[in-house]
Amino acid sequence: MARTQRRDEIETFIVDLVAERPRDVARAIAERFGITRQAAGLHLRRMVASGTLVSEGETRNRVYRLPLLSEESRAYDLRPGLTEDQVWDRQIAPALGDVRTNVRDICHYAVTEMVNNVLDHAGSSRMIVGSRRTAARIELSVLDEGIGIFRKIREGYSLEDDRHAILELVKGKLTTDPERHTGEGIFFTSRMFDEFSILSGELFLWHKRDQHDWLIESRGRIVGTAVNMAIRPDSVHTAKDVFDRYASEQDDYAFSRTHLVVDLARSEGENLVSRSQAKRLLARLERFREIVLDFKGVETIGPAFADEIFRVFARAHPGSRLTPVNLTTEVDRMIRRALAEQ
Repeated sequence: MARTQRRDEIETFIVDLVAERPRDVARAIAERFGITRQAAGLHLRRMVASGTLVSEGETRNRVYRLPLLSEESRAYDLRPGLTEDQVWDRQIAPALGDVRTNVRDICHYAVTEMVNNVLDHAGSSRMIVGSRRTAARIELSVLDEGIGIFRKIREGYSLEDDRHAILELVKGKLTTDPERHTGEGIFFTSRMFDEFSILSGELFLWHKRDQHDWLIESRGRIVGTAVNMAIRPDSVHTAKDVFDRYASEQDDYAFSRTHLVVDLARSEGENLVSRSQAKRLLARLERFREIVLDFKGVETIGPAFADEIFRVFARAHPGSRLTPVNLTTEVDRMIRRALAEQ
């Protein structure tokens, strides 16, 4: 039994490793498990023979890859009558095969939400939906040729630029069509998948699950919006786990919590020092009962910025609890100074 468990542990490690780094695999296995490279090679040959891995090249230049279990991309003309459930039932659900129920449910939620966004908001005549599956990764994508999500939000909320639109988007409860949408789809989808990204206009937004890492980069301009999502097929969390994390018993389990990375409020090269920056960060946050402000990546803030958040906003909205996390000594000092003035 112990021998089988160790073999399973090594092979799980190999699958993860190859997904990220296809070269020099035997050496990495040997170092991780304290075995010889010959023993590591035995595991690799066994996995190649079983079809779990594919190898290319000779000895020192050998590259290992995970074989594709499925891959498909379909273009849809967005005519009346097309629904998100049709896309799921006809294309994505069959491609997932016997994947775990919890992962299937997460994919179902994400695909139907993202496709519905295109149908209702994008103003596109065409959509491309893709799926790609290996033993280590399920990747899903939804692309359209419409107005672009960041531009749509910017214009709908009269914001200054697309970066401000991103800040509003990641807060949650944002929709340009409140009669038909709650503004929860992207918020929850981005937190269900191991990786989630949106490319629209010239900006690329990327999120990594459970690390609360958000990245904004400038890219070459595209027309429309491209959403990409990736999740491990052996993931154990559920859609309900994610919903519950941001729900409150006090509000009958409604969506009442948010986790906001403060660094997203900064434009390139600027420091967080002004009340206007704080107001930008705080816009619509009164809709939440519990607000985690994550200062990861922020080395310092100005006294006016801190005062606007932790004294002015807190006093005006006693029903919203602010919890700052990942503070440097300087940020903590500024927050304490603002709190002392209450």
